[in-house]
Amino acid sequence: MTNENWLLTYNDIVGGVKNYGRESLLTLGNGFLGWRGALVTNAYDDDFYPGLYGAGIFNQTSTPVAGRDVINEDLVNLPNIALIKVQIDGESLLINNSTIKSLKRSLNFKTGELTDDYQVQVAGNSQHFVTIKTVKVINPVHWHQLGLRFQITSNYDAHIAIDAIIDGSVENKNVARYRDFDSQEFDVQSVHDDLMIIKTRTTDVTVALAAKTIGESVEKMIKTENQVTTHIERDCQAGQSFTIERVMAVASSLETNGDLAEFVQNETANTTFEEIQRESHDYWQSLWQTKDIQISGDDAMQKLTRMNIFHLNQMANPNANPYLDASVGSRGLTGEGYRGHIFWDELFALPYYSANEPKSASAVLNYRTKRLSAAEKNAISENESGAMYPWQSGMYGDEQSQLIHLNTVDNTWIPDNSRLQRHISLAIAYNMWVYQQVTGHYDHLDKGGLNMLIQIGRFWINKAEKIGDRYQIKGVMGPNEFHEEIPGAHAGGLLNNAYTNVMVVWLLNYLHDLSQNVKIDFDAASRAVGYTKNEAEKAENIRHHLKLSIDDRGIVEQYEGFFKLEQLDFSAYQAKYGDIHRIDRLLKAEGKSPDDYQVIKQADFLMLLYNLGAQQTESLIHQLGYQLPDNWLAKNTAYYLDRTTHGSTTSRPVFAGIYVELARQGDTKFETQAYDFLTDAIGSDYYDIQGGTTAEGVHMGVMGETLSVIQNDYAGVDLLHGQFTINPRLPKQWAELHFTQQYRGTLIDIDIKPTVMVLMSDQATTVHVYGKAIDLVAGEAKEVSYHG
Repeated sequence: MTNENWLLTYNDIVGGVKNYGRESLLTLGNGFLGWRGALVTNAYDDDFYPGLYGAGIFNQTSTPVAGRDVINEDLVNLPNIALIKVQIDGESLLINNSTIKSLKRSLNFKTGELTDDYQVQVAGNSQHFVTIKTVKVINPVHWHQLGLRFQITSNYDAHIAIDAIIDGSVENKNVARYRDFDSQEFDVQSVHDDLMIIKTRTTDVTVALAAKTIGESVEKMIKTENQVTTHIERDCQAGQSFTIERVMAVASSLETNGDLAEFVQNETANTTFEEIQRESHDYWQSLWQTKDIQISGDDAMQKLTRMNIFHLNQMANPNANPYLDASVGSRGLTGEGYRGHIFWDELFALPYYSANEPKSASAVLNYRTKRLSAAEKNAISENESGAMYPWQSGMYGDEQSQLIHLNTVDNTWIPDNSRLQRHISLAIAYNMWVYQQVTGHYDHLDKGGLNMLIQIGRFWINKAEKIGDRYQIKGVMGPNEFHEEIPGAHAGGLLNNAYTNVMVVWLLNYLHDLSQNVKIDFDAASRAVGYTKNEAEKAENIRHHLKLSIDDRGIVEQYEGFFKLEQLDFSAYQAKYGDIHRIDRLLKAEGKSPDDYQVIKQADFLMLLYNLGAQQTESLIHQLGYQLPDNWLAKNTAYYLDRTTHGSTTSRPVFAGIYVELARQGDTKFETQAYDFLTDAIGSDYYDIQGGTTAEGVHMGVMGETLSVIQNDYAGVDLLHGQFTINPRLPKQWAELHFTQQYRGTLIDIDIKPTVMVLMSDQATTVHVYGKAIDLVAGEAKEVSYHG
């Protein structure tokens, strides 16, 4: 492996959404802060978008649209704390894609450091250039701190002035389709030397930003209504570098008590750029000792795997997140896509955090338990029982999904039923279960977690209606967002969605198991939330008699009525439009409805395989009294693949994992397809395969999913069913796969080659390899042969 596998590097100049996307990928973060990878010399325009975000800092705005007020809650783009402007011989240096003549950008995963090196032509003389080199770093230990080193060198004698600015004029402008809405999220309350205080306009969050600039001398401070500028200037000879260092700090009233101004000023006064840089280097060096996934045989896969690990460990941090009332949004803190909201995507990251950084997993769970009362109010507002968690959550836990949304193909406003994806609550319960299975910790149950689980259960128990000899659930959507309603029904939601119904059975099994655990006071929690005997009896019936639709081939119908829909000719639409991954928007622009066709964004039924695995999924279906043929997995996968456009980045990893399982079962023809799906999925953001969406932030879900395919499918690690199981089946492209996992307090090192693996544990433990129990002695390597 080369050092290049530790670097995300760009050596060319691009503009528009392509550069926005690179800035997302080059973001630095530490759980609390996300600092987009824009050049520090550039403010917002069509080619550059600097952004700084704080976890949990949202604001609500109101904009009149089509005769109604549209309320949006957005993750706030905070003041640009690191804007640099340069003057050469009294003239402002123009820096854009025309004047930048060379550019090298490099993000080092080993150190958490972003380096930019670029040459800019100076106006008025084609032979005059300056070279700018910047180093950006964010502190993962003292997590309110950021650092910047800025160096400029001219190729001729010149007088150079540098303005280091805290710019409070910024707005939320990252996402083009949101720009017609009110985008001013905060007001500047006051400016002082090296300090700005702001307050969000409606949510009343106060944020303090301080910056200390170290140069040869600080000539003067310039303060305006919304900017604080440190001005430094000097005469430079040709080839002589002019360097400043900037130490910055950000804190908000959400996580910091007391005087915020004093706090951030102390943070900047008591550190240096070198100290922030050292703490970042040490943190990441230590992290990679146990978090690295080493792949021999595919350098591109190796680099992108490390990129995903890097981003997931920036989105949540064990030093910061335990002190934050925040979760991980679907775009992390890398952009403003989905307005920074928290969705079900936690489901794709929680297993990773549980097995690699349990403190981060615990903090994500806390975000949900703290919003139980909001979920209970949501349920009451819709005449439901228990807890109904919102599809889109932000600051408070109320529903942030809109009733209408913009079709970007024809720019029309259309109804949005996505809030009917009530399966979000099943994902929250699943995350709690995963954390318990992997860590062995049930501590969250005593901190409101058990009340939350029972209330989620009560929602579904009361949602189910008995019709004939089966219970049915109507009026909800599955993960496949292309289908929002039954054709002709004129009401949102579907009937007996397969993903939802099977996950409800899983949830009721989970609650049943908790009720039988003598270490858990299930009765006390039941009394506290009003869980009645009648509801408990109904739950017992539902978990054995909930309805699914399965045809005589063994295909599980995505929802009742799906088989009756018309199949669409994908090849004709590809010939007409090229990219059809968002075929729903294409159909609506043609005056058609995706509800009328067998078109799938991501296959609902197959998503169960990602959550639970084939064996548990089949067991739950059998529990309901249904039978499946021996080849049900291959049949269902082929059926749904033919109808799926992968409109969500989370779709491909599901198919990759299933194909690995089919190959493990002996059907080797699926191996190539499995690796192709993984290759496409892991490059989703790097190659921006959805045509510009990475500009709005990276996709956290697919990052977690692809790591799951590597560790849980190819390596065959299963931590969810009461024991540590490892059944590897490496792709032919890999000579070796090496990583570690934490399981119930034990760290296990796993080094896999095609027919043999070496396991070593820091404690005595037992692992299971293809049905055989292997005892490990603490600190001793154990070689195990296998046939995958």
